[in-house]
This record gives sequence, structure tokens and C-alpha cells, in this order.
Amino acid sequence: MYTVLVVDDDVAIREIFTAFLKRGGIEAIAVSGGRECLDLLRTRTPDLILLDLMMTPMDGWETLRAIRRLNLTGKFPVMIVTGKQPVPDDILQYGCLIEDFIGKPIEFDKLVARMPHIIETIRDLYAIAAQKTGAGEDPELVDEYIRLLRLVRITYKMIRRYQDIPWADRISLKKQEERLALLHALLGFPDYFLDWKGGKNESRVDDHGIHRNSYQDDGRNDYIRGT
Repeated sequence: MYTVLVVDDDVAIREIFTAFLKRGGIEAIAVSGGRECLDLLRTRTPDLILLDLMMTPMDGWETLRAIRRLNLTGKFPVMIVTGKQPVPDDILQYGCLIEDFIGKPIEFDKLVARMPHIIETIRDLYAIAAQKTGAGEDPELVDEYIRLLRLVRITYKMIRRYQDIPWADRISLKKQEERLALLHALLGFPDYFLDWKGGKNESRVDDHGIHRNSYQDDGRNDYIRGT
């Protein structure tokens, strides 16, 4: 069974997520803020974190930075779930550390249904990364590849969801994609990791029976209500 940590200072949101997660066969742990999140991570490692931004006294970005300092971010996906409008500066700074930025209102059932795919794909990514560094590849290049992969992937999601914001120009998307493609060819990661826009690519069924043909879905199963 997967375990998801919900970090939100709104008790109603915590209760809703907990109910949907349990209904989806996922163990839910809910805490009310960033400090409680960090305390828990010292003793438990969840498979995924759902992190709110608008919390006090420690907001979501501060919590994310603290998780990164604990060197735990790479072991599980972190997804931002918030009512705050995303801005390019935040995505440019933090997009390399998160799997998604999800604006409320949310299609909870769709999000929960996607979690096994997200968890297993990130596990896959880090397992292959460990193989690459174990075989002698430069760890800094492997880390750069993962960070760019996240940034480019989430930028495409933002372009699809918030079309009135100039994401590509602000984030220098073309330059980021070119560097990512170079590292991809140099390091030899599987091509399905680059299918951030959906479409034709490698296809396989993993050990958990999860069919994967891309690093993310192509938007047809988005979990933001109204997209």
C-alpha cells in the first residue's frame, strides 16, 4: 500500500484528502503545517507528499526548501496543491523540485487514481539515475537532468492550464529543452521520460501492472476541475 502525506492547515481539506485517499486504497497521513511535516519525515518516509502553499507560520515554499535541505526530495514526489495562482518566477525557482502545481478546485478522484503512476515513475527515474551514477556517470549531470526534466515537464503543464501567462518566455523553455535533450542523449535515459507532451513513445507495463508510455499524462486525465 502506498502512503501519502497531506500537509495543509485547513482541517476540511485534510479530511477530504484523507477520505479520497483511503477510498483509493492509499494510506493517508495528514499534518497541519510545515514544522509537523518535517518532524514526521525524520521518522517516516511517505511515497508522495501533497503540500499546500498558503500556510502559516511556515508556508509551502519554505517547507519545500526545508525538505530539500533534509535531502529527501528525490526519494518521493512532492505535489503542490493550492488555491494560489501560479506565477512564472515560482515555477522557475521551484519547478525542478516538484512533480506538479495543482490549483484548486480539484478532481480528487482523478488525482488519487494517478498517484500510483506518479509514484512508480519517480521511483523508476531515481532507480535508473542510481544505475547511471553507479556505472560512472557524473552525478552532477544526472542531478541536472532530473531537475531539468521536472522543470520542462511542469512548464508544459502550466502552458496547458494557464494559457494567458507567458511561461515559455519567462522560463526560457527552448533553452531548457535543448539542454535537457543534450543530457538525455549523453546519459542514455529511456525515451519515455521525455514524453512530457504526450504522444508516441516507448510503452511498457511495470512490475505493479501500471501501463506507462510517458513521464506524465498528456492532459486528457487532468485533475484540475474545468481543464
